Amino acid sequence: MSWFGGIIRERSAVEDLEDDGVAQALYARMHGRGESFPEASQGLQLATAEIERARDQLTRLNLLNPDTQTAVNVAAALTRTLQSSHRALDTLVEQHVRMAALAQHYLDLPRQAGGDAHVEFFPRADRERLNQRIGELAELSRHEVVGLHPPADWTRESLEAGLARTKVTVGNGARVRSLYAQISLSSPLIREYVGHWRRLGVEVRVAPVIPTRVLVYDRRTAIVQADPDDLEAGAVLISGASVVSSIAAIYDYCWMTASEPEDVPGSPDGSVLTDQQRAVLRLLATGAKDSAIARSLGVSTRTVTRLVSELTAALGASSRFQAGVRAARLGWLD
Repeated sequence: MSWFGGIIRERSAVEDLEDDGVAQALYARMHGRGESFPEASQGLQLATAEIERARDQLTRLNLLNPDTQTAVNVAAALTRTLQSSHRALDTLVEQHVRMAALAQHYLDLPRQAGGDAHVEFFPRADRERLNQRIGELAELSRHEVVGLHPPADWTRESLEAGLARTKVTVGNGARVRSLYAQISLSSPLIREYVGHWRRLGVEVRVAPVIPTRVLVYDRRTAIVQADPDDLEAGAVLISGASVVSSIAAIYDYCWMTASEPEDVPGSPDGSVLTDQQRAVLRLLATGAKDSAIARSLGVSTRTVTRLVSELTAALGASSRFQAGVRAARLGWLD
């Protein structure tokens, strides 16, 4: 293969013979006079290098009998060459089948192995490499892909990329389950893509709180958010049946206790934020204290404290102010 992608083909033995007058002359003399290869070489008074090169070319084309050192009829030589090519092709096919079986065996090893887990960290700077790895895992999964998805600053571009990966996974016959925070459905964009996923056959449920992001592929590989308080801190990839099966078991419990999106009470616009919750979030984004929020809403401070705690947990925020800012970024206060 050349640097520019062109295929460099090796010269064939026939082409070498066509360009080599010595080999042609030797074969013609052997065939015409019935001489052996040594006799014809001596008769033509050839140099040693010429003799060896001609012997190699005639042997490669089956035109020289290696035992008697005499010329072989062209038709017989062609038959032998074709038989040899067929054997080589059969061998190549057999090797291909064996390599495919071997490759599948090693791809299945992680499923069979129960040994120590392998851990790989993807820092913030390796977002592109992480996304590539997620794409590979989605493509390789054949049985099941499950995910916990806390509130995040989703964009249409990122959701489209996720939808494309999901189409590949579903196309491979794998079951896909996704679990979202109830508050995420307050985003019209998320509600739109939940509809897309469900039409593909993805099972979607919601829970009051999703503490961290987790993806599990075929119960043998998991990707876990590195820092539950920081979605941008990177991720950890874990492979190993014993560890990942435990993560999958936790997911199964979360799934059993979650609700169908239709079962979650919402506001008239179809979101899961009530007007009161939306007002609390707006005031949180300004840095207002519970007492000030309570006065503005005409409720008790205890009620505000409870609402703030619920909203902060649902947003996966580490502080009240972060909860307000995150809600604003997600467009939930518009």
